Amino acid sequence: MSGRKRFGLFLVLAVASVLAASPVCAQKVIKWKAQTLWSPAIVAYKTFEAFCERVKVMSNGRLEITPYPAGAIVPTFETLDAVKNNIIQLMNMWPGYWAGKNPAFAPLSDFIYGYEAPWEMDAFFHYRGGLELLNELYKPFGVTTIGLTCQGRESFPSKYPIRSMDDYKGKKFRSPQGMTADMLEKLGAAPVILPGPEVYSALDKGILDGTDWGTPSINYQMGLHQICKYFIYPEYRSLAIGDITVNTKEWNKLPDDLKQILREAARVLFWDTVERVAMADADAVRKMEAAGAKAIAWEEKEVVRLREFVRGTVWKEWSRKSPMTKRVIDAHIKWLKDLGRLK
Repeated sequence: MSGRKRFGLFLVLAVASVLAASPVCAQKVIKWKAQTLWSPAIVAYKTFEAFCERVKVMSNGRLEITPYPAGAIVPTFETLDAVKNNIIQLMNMWPGYWAGKNPAFAPLSDFIYGYEAPWEMDAFFHYRGGLELLNELYKPFGVTTIGLTCQGRESFPSKYPIRSMDDYKGKKFRSPQGMTADMLEKLGAAPVILPGPEVYSALDKGILDGTDWGTPSINYQMGLHQICKYFIYPEYRSLAIGDITVNTKEWNKLPDDLKQILREAARVLFWDTVERVAMADADAVRKMEAAGAKAIAWEEKEVVRLREFVRGTVWKEWSRKSPMTKRVIDAHIKWLKDLGRLK
């Protein structure tokens, strides 16, 4: 064999060995864009960034997801349409934002005064049919939920002390669409629908007296304690979920191993967020109290009073909004009874 032929054979073998050792080189890298409902300083945004990096590592670079904070590509309330139209391929939102499209999104996203701990909600979705219900709701929009997030039990910052359900009356509060807004209205308050990142400005301008928005660390990182010198914690019984939802057509293009990687990475994201936010919350409560804000713990009788009020009015009224909404609420109630939370 001539020297030229030997060199040619060596070159072919060398290239083949590189391609075999580096499968990314032999496959097209899939690039997605994702938008969350969080601003960059929030712990939940940082755990979402970690999720995107985890997917890249687990896929050996075959799937790259670039994260964007709230409003970076489209306004928060337009995110579902952006995923549907493939402007972005993945969103991490609160599904209750779409209650105007289908009321069943509201109780599925935050069944207020129902659950006590994140694992109860997580189990409902993964083992008691919640994920199937959510995907049934999302199917007409051409998107598919593959996982969830949760920040843990939320707080309720306000400019004045709220020690009972009667103290909400006559005030204006930011609220998401859905059951919380209805609860506040029934208590005599005026709910104002705003995306979370707009809350600080609205409070500062005097548009709001308080807000339903996130956990103590989220409130602290947004500087809400500088305006709201009181916050209900931990008795505010809101335990909301976020979704990891993708464009269905893009999802169906993925090979099975990448689909499984996304599902597994989303499971890690759920608990990574719960734990990191919980640690940040403990630190934030100390810092807010040191800065002069006061945590208000409700007496148990007031918690029970409001819980019974919500279950007797808001739950019942929402179950009559549509057959699907009733299915969602009935599924929650069945699980809560099995947990011993309800009789």
